Amino acid sequence: MAPKRFGRYEVQREIGEGAMGRVYRCFDPMMKRIVAVKTVKKEFLTRDTREEYLRRFRREAQAAGKLSHPNIVSVFDVGEDYFVMEYLEGSSLQVILRDRGQIPADEAVAILSPLADALDYAHRSGVVHRDIKPGNVFVLADGRPKLMDFGVAHLESSAMTAQGHFFGSPSYMAPEQVSGGQVAAAADLFSLGVVAYEMMTGHRPFEGASITAIMYRVVNEDAPAPRQWDFDLPAVYDDIFKRALGKNPAERYPDAAALVRALEKREFVPVPDEVLAHLEETLSPSEARALAAATGKGSITPVPIELLGAVETTDLQTALANEAARTRAPRRRGIAFAGAGLAAGLIALYVARGSAPDPAPPPLPSRPGGLRIETDPAGAAVTLDGQSAGESPVALLSVRPGVHMVRVARDGYAPAGLTLEVRNGEPLLPLRFVMEPLAAKLRVVSEPPNAVVRVDGKAVGTTPLEALELAPGRHEVRLERRGYAAATQAVEGRGGQTVEVSLKLEPDRSTRAASSAPLISLPVRRGDLVVMDATVTPPQRIKGEAAKYPEMAQKFRFLGKVTVEFTVDENGRPQDLKVIESAGEILNAAVVDAIKGWLFTPARKNGIPVKVRWQWTQEFRDK
Repeated sequence: MAPKRFGRYEVQREIGEGAMGRVYRCFDPMMKRIVAVKTVKKEFLTRDTREEYLRRFRREAQAAGKLSHPNIVSVFDVGEDYFVMEYLEGSSLQVILRDRGQIPADEAVAILSPLADALDYAHRSGVVHRDIKPGNVFVLADGRPKLMDFGVAHLESSAMTAQGHFFGSPSYMAPEQVSGGQVAAAADLFSLGVVAYEMMTGHRPFEGASITAIMYRVVNEDAPAPRQWDFDLPAVYDDIFKRALGKNPAERYPDAAALVRALEKREFVPVPDEVLAHLEETLSPSEARALAAATGKGSITPVPIELLGAVETTDLQTALANEAARTRAPRRRGIAFAGAGLAAGLIALYVARGSAPDPAPPPLPSRPGGLRIETDPAGAAVTLDGQSAGESPVALLSVRPGVHMVRVARDGYAPAGLTLEVRNGEPLLPLRFVMEPLAAKLRVVSEPPNAVVRVDGKAVGTTPLEALELAPGRHEVRLERRGYAAATQAVEGRGGQTVEVSLKLEPDRSTRAASSAPLISLPVRRGDLVVMDATVTPPQRIKGEAAKYPEMAQKFRFLGKVTVEFTVDENGRPQDLKVIESAGEILNAAVVDAIKGWLFTPARKNGIPVKVRWQWTQEFRDK
């Protein structure tokens, strides 16, 4: 059972779990906002390690809370064994990569650029993350990324190591981190390079069948050139990632912004020694000295593009690609590039030794598909892959083939979204979302407690009353307690909001009732709708299975999460089903139809069968 609260923060549901902690969606009654609370898994803390770990946990969480950056998740509060951060709507980069596989270079750079700014800010503030990976990058519905779990990762590392567990994601760790060396900002830069590589290629640079194999490759082997996976990537990316994923921390980029700038501007061109020797024969002595000073010695060395004068990177890439397509020698490939040069002109020859693989057959022409997105009611904001696509109903006529994420949102209604595959040249694919209105929640406290609560004249419980569903519109809340004057307050229910009522009852001077007079109590009757609390035995499902993946959804790879709220009546039957988190009509209908056939043992209060509101969430994902 999830805890009911952390300090003043009221738990609504668990939303995530990591190596050392769990994350809950909570309500902050003081600030009247939804927050996320991360707490420690106490099963990993022994009697000997508990106090020291929790002391360090609070210290490091407080340090992370001092970071204030638009692309770092804000930490609001720190408790004994938990900390409170902002609640985010969107998807982790891990989920996006799982669904889409590969992200186009320009789109990837747009995500990486603010992340790099956030990471450099943290390093300037003296904070090293130590666990940069797609699971710790959250992309909001509008496409803005945020880094999570600053200042906490190394605490998890120390606790897990003390318990004999391996901590971390070895695919994203720097060599010095895997081998137990000093972990500094350069380790974060290596991890960011791994994330960028995976975004642009759809592959991790260090893969293996086991953790041991992955760790060996991180420490001892170079990553495959990214163009091995996608030849359409800029040629300079091979050398950019070679530097970003260098084994020696001193040889990597000086900061995250420099790495992203290189990816964005494509500002380095690989020049082998053979080319340098050829250039020296054609340049003036001053030009040769300038070039030598910039490149140094070695096999393949990055050269700033400005030293090549009018040779633009994109022109160079085109020339390289054209020459690669023209020349198909099995043991030798010549690639030429030309431009205005340093002062007069440059002609260089790049000779690559070794066997050149046979070219892959040309892909079929890519023809865009289309989507038509409708909502009931209309007027919902539509986003496609995090980018605004207008308001529903809307027809998107040029959607590239591949996996995409569609999301619709409207104030007062539960958001909906799913991922799907658009196929090459597919005709217009219709998507329809039924937007469910969000009920308001009523929370009532009184001084003194144990007062009867009536909403619009109907008794609904006694104070303190937690999270009673309240229909939209105006209502009258009335509190009654023997020996006290009744008190009323008018409230208005708005979708998705929590209405707070806090009233102090004044003694009734007109009655002789003693302070010890019995309190008003509400008898529990069979079939009463009650609020789930510690006095209620929850229902248990005894019949029924989760929904099967519909064939139509499989055809288009519809993926998403459906949450249904319903009443379990006094006979254990689901009633009044309402979708509060939608993934489109097809997946919604599959889940709702499945739940209709379920049977529960009914909830009980004081041994009497009662009705309660219940939730079920089912996620459809790739296996």
